[in-house]
Amino acid sequence: MLCKTLAFVALVHTISAAVSEAPVDFSDHKIVKIYPKYDTDLQQLHRLQRIFSSNVDFFADPTPDMSPFTALVGPDGRFLQALNASDISYEVVVNSFQSVIDREREANTRPSSQVGFDYDNKYNTYEDITTELKRIGSAGIHAREWVAVAACLWVTNQLVTTTTYDNLLDKYEFIIVPTLNPDGYVYTHTVNRKWRKTRSKSGLCFGADPNRNWDAAFCETGASTDPCDDKYCGKSAFSEPETKAMSELIATKASNTAGYFSIHCFGQLFMYPWGHKAGNPPNYAQLDKLAHLGVDAIKATNNVTYTPGGISKTIFYDKLKIQMAFAIELRPDRSHPDGFILDPKFIKPVSTEAWNGLRAVIENLDK
Repeated sequence: MLCKTLAFVALVHTISAAVSEAPVDFSDHKIVKIYPKYDTDLQQLHRLQRIFSSNVDFFADPTPDMSPFTALVGPDGRFLQALNASDISYEVVVNSFQSVIDREREANTRPSSQVGFDYDNKYNTYEDITTELKRIGSAGIHAREWVAVAACLWVTNQLVTTTTYDNLLDKYEFIIVPTLNPDGYVYTHTVNRKWRKTRSKSGLCFGADPNRNWDAAFCETGASTDPCDDKYCGKSAFSEPETKAMSELIATKASNTAGYFSIHCFGQLFMYPWGHKAGNPPNYAQLDKLAHLGVDAIKATNNVTYTPGGISKTIFYDKLKIQMAFAIELRPDRSHPDGFILDPKFIKPVSTEAWNGLRAVIENLDK
């Protein structure tokens, strides 16, 4: 029997650095919650984001529905002064981002009842992950999004160590890549917890945003041409070895690929094409139906609400013609003050609901 292929990739934004590099201290960085009210506020926020890119990190982008969002602000007070001058409301929700990181690390070292590799309650190091994958089988583009990596590992373990999903394994070949951005992932564990890019050298700065380095809508909306910006798209499409290797891997199987799932955090979204141009793809109705099946299954698991919508751009849909391409943003939601940092006690519930949502889609791909 010829199996169709399913690909899962956890996008972890990161950067490479010497192991001896001292960890970044974020004690003087604050997390602020910003409340846009008008279209002019959105325009000004995008402008300020560009101007103060070295001092502010938007954990989520401003959206037309004026949803509040959080941002990490460095000790340079000019960004907050600019918000005041622009009459854009905000509040400081965390006075020291370092306290959030310390709390996460402390929780990640809690004693575990599990023997060996802990899938349920720990964000594992890259070294531990590679050791475990040699034992069982392989997801992460944005380095700082640890829960995306943990969820992909959890799904891998379920598929390999139980017989519950043998019907899916008989029908599909699963390609799971938990850490697509390994250098960046290591860097978030050893030096800079908030790093999201790769670690390639580009002038005085490091890395490119791997999620903006594909050749679909390369360096368009939301991307930056500044090598020091978190959203730097790279020198050219596929300039980063991580995106180049992944695209080449999927290209070899594209004609027989049933679905592609990109796993991120955060925002609690179940997305599908298109997000980078107007209109809907030809199979919009099917994509929308499957996304709703996914969010319904997630809701039934832990009573957590994810939002379906056509706001994803993907090379795998546009270029490789993989018709069932989705991007999932895991917990927490946009209002969470700590952004992408999530206590490891949530790994198992987040992974369980994510897998149930993915499974609902997979089981209905050919219906």
